[in-house]
Order: sequence, then C-alpha cells, then structure tokens
Amino acid sequence: MRIPFDVPSYLDHRSQCRIVATTPEENPVLWNQFLDGAQESYTRHGVTAALEISAIRDGHTTRLFFAALDHSGTILGGVRVQGPYSSVDQAHALVEFDEHPHGRRHVHAMLDERIDHGVVELKSAWVAPNAPRGRAITAMIAESPAYSTALLGARYALATAASHVRAAWLETGAVIATQIEPIPYPDERYRTEVFWWDRKTLAFEAELATWRRMRRNTASLLAHHRSAIVLPQAVAS
Repeated sequence: MRIPFDVPSYLDHRSQCRIVATTPEENPVLWNQFLDGAQESYTRHGVTAALEISAIRDGHTTRLFFAALDHSGTILGGVRVQGPYSSVDQAHALVEFDEHPHGRRHVHAMLDERIDHGVVELKSAWVAPNAPRGRAITAMIAESPAYSTALLGARYALATAASHVRAAWLETGAVIATQIEPIPYPDERYRTEVFWWDRKTLAFEAELATWRRMRRNTASLLAHHRSAIVLPQAVAS
C-alpha cells in the first residue's frame, strides 16, 4: 500500500524495508493489515490468546505502531506501542504476572518508580514467515523502544519477551530486570523476561553501531513529527 511521505518513516537498509511509525486512526487500512499479520503469526506459534485481538482491534489501546513495508508496500512485520501510561495499572505486564505474585510486585514497584517520567510498553511484535530478511525486521523491532520513547516523549520503555530474543534486545540498550524470575508466558514453551529501556542511558547501554543507527533513524522519524524530542548524543569513546 502507499503511505504518504509526511508520515514518520525511515529506510532500513538491513531489511530493505521502509519502517513507518503511524497510528490506527491515521492509517486504518495498514492497521488492519498489521492485525492480520500479527494474528497469523501468533496462530502459527500457537499463542493466539496472548495477542488479545478482540481487545486491541479498535486501536484505542495503541498509541503508535511500527510497520515494515517492502518495495511493493506489503507489510512484513511490526510492533505496537501502548502509553505513555497515566496509571501503573494500565501496564499489560501486570496481567502477564497475575499468577506470579512475587514477580508482579516487582513489576508494579518498577512501574511506580518510573511512571512520572513516562512509560511506554511494546506489544504484539511479529515477523512474517515469508520475510526474506526476517532477522533484520526482528532487529528493527528491538530498536523500536528507542524510537517510541522519542516520538511519544517518554523516558522509559517496557517489554516482556521470551529469552530467545534477549541478545537482540540487549544490543539496543535494554536492561533485564534480573530480580524478576522468567515466567512461562504465554505457555510452558517460553521463558518470558522483563526488559527496560531508559532513553537517558541508551547511549551507554546500546552497542555503539546500533546506537548510531538508532540515533540516525530517530532523526528521520522526528523530521515529520510535530513534538520533536531528540535522543541524547553518545559520548565519544
């Protein structure tokens, strides 16, 4: 599909996709394609319930979503963003820890410490099985917390993710909440961990090459965004 050029976006050379940052209200057709792709992906992995498609379909809980579009305009993956939250209880991570009270208390406390500085949460990440450069799209998803916090004016980003994506997340500046034991979510096949990104420390936590790429892509996204918030510059090493 064709996306207007004034929509925040950047060209990702690794995946050879145009990465678009938009909202369900601004691009309802693309939003429905995002949902269709997410549902197909979650169904393929046997975790459809975790997507909560009926709860998110109207787009009201999604402040922003990222979509990777190939040269033909076909969506090959993406992720959506909730927040910034006005209340700790809005965070979906708390729902995921409902059956793990010790971990839930830690998540709640961490949210409570950060909520006044702005917290966004990454959800519903997926990559199409036919994507020729799927790993590159996964890498883009891992970078989206940096872009989300900049676009939405939040300091922190939160995500829960299975342990097998840990390396990709850490490369982008994520910090694992090590005091919280991994949980079997959505089911016993997974060990889901809690990750945080702090926009003020990304320059120090992220791999240098990744940081430089994220900073460049953030500038491209903010060029078409009214409330521009620039990421801090990395300290020269």
